[in-house]
Parts: sequence; structure tokens; C-alpha cells
Amino acid sequence: MSFEKEGFVPNPILAGLIGICPLVVAAKSFAEGAAYGLGATLCALLLGLLIPPARDFLPDRLQAPASLAISAALALIYALCLGMYSPALAAGLGIYLPLLAVSGLSLVALRLSSFPSRSGPDGQSRLAVIAMQSAWFLVTSACVGAAREILGLGMLTIPTPGASLSRIAVADFSPLRILVSPAGGFILLGFLVALYRVTLRASGRKGL
Repeated sequence: MSFEKEGFVPNPILAGLIGICPLVVAAKSFAEGAAYGLGATLCALLLGLLIPPARDFLPDRLQAPASLAISAALALIYALCLGMYSPALAAGLGIYLPLLAVSGLSLVALRLSSFPSRSGPDGQSRLAVIAMQSAWFLVTSACVGAAREILGLGMLTIPTPGASLSRIAVADFSPLRILVSPAGGFILLGFLVALYRVTLRASGRKGL
């Protein structure tokens, strides 16, 4: 993705296909999509805040491992917090919670935070770009999870605290049950990516 050449920040999922594996494998519901998107968002934003000052006093040979250590610590803290808030939700996302440390969004935040200046060629703040990328990621992750669950199972799972999650029945049947499978998730994302790129092309922008 090229978001440094102009003031437009593309959707990281629909434009760069960042983080699609958790969406099609683990995030089969609104609750899981929102929880994963929130974790990726918080990790990316905190990396954007913590990495630049840390790089100012660390020697060059320690900057990369220190950045990854900070990212791993943030992912672990979020996983522990989510486990305390909703054990069922944390169990549903499984290994993808600690993998937030090396998620596509976290790596984008690490790359942007490594820039020597605080802004790109177009004058955009690094943190503003990370925040916009994170917001797109969170919204898209939650919406994709909700769409898969409603169309695939006819219900909507709410990320409530406790050992079990609240579910709202939306339909008495399962219109497209394949959507809750990884194959169905790829199919849905394929249609969304195509729609997103058509919209960008019609507006004269580039998403890649």
C-alpha cells in the first residue's frame, strides 16, 4: 500500500489484504471480529506512541529486537485483559491473540514508527496515519465478522463480559452457512475487495 504519497489512507484489509487470515479463520462473528480488530488497533496505536521515543535512546543494534519485544508485550497484555473480560471470546480467537504482536497492522505501525521524521512527504503525522489505518481495520474487522455471522448463522453475538456471550437471533434460518467457514470468509472478502477497488477507481484514487 502506498499511503505516503498523498493525503489518502487506504483501508488496510480491503486494499492491502492485511490481517485476512484471522478474519477468515477465527473472526466468524461480530464479537470475535470486534475483539480482534480492537486488539490490533490498540497494539498499533501504542506502538506508534512508544517506539519513536524508545528509538531515541536505544543503540541501532537493539532497536529492532526492542520494538518486537514491546509489540509482544502489548499483545500479551491485551490477550490477558480479554481473557479476564470474556474467557469464551479469548478462547475463540485462540492463537491469533498473541500473534497480534506480528500482525500486519502492527508491522505497518513499526515501519512507520521507524521513519526519522514525524511526518511523511505529504505532511501527514505518522501517528495520524497509524490511527486512520487502525480505525479502518477495526471497522472492517467488526463488519466482516457481523456479516459472516448474520448471513451464515442468522444471529449476532455481542461481546459481553463473563464466561458466555450473548446472542441475538436475527433470522430463523441460516441463509449462507458457508460464510462461517474459512472458504466463505475468503469469498466474502473477495467481493468486498472488488467493491472497494471499484469505488476507489470511480473516485480517481488508488488503493494499492
